[in-house]
Amino acid sequence: MDEKKNYRRTPSEVAADASIDHTSEGVLNTVKGRLRQAWGAISGSDRHQVGGKIDELKGRAQTKLGKWEARESELERGGIRRRSGSDDDTYR
Repeated sequence: MDEKKNYRRTPSEVAADASIDHTSEGVLNTVKGRLRQAWGAISGSDRHQVGGKIDELKGRAQTKLGKWEARESELERGGIRRRSGSDDDTYR
């Protein structure tokens, strides 16, 4: 029997996988958008230029989401420590 079938992943492991998926999809959409914009400029098609810009912005958003998810999963695993309010002496 395969041991991976019985292995239950932690939420931080699931989030890490999601962050990788979002980051890679974001990079691909950004590249696709830039290529589509270039094709629109070459062919003179406003439709391709606008669609390419939308794809590029979608890719940027996915990349940022993936980076945010990676940071959050790192926080859950305890790799990065957040400052608690009691350590902050700004309002004293």
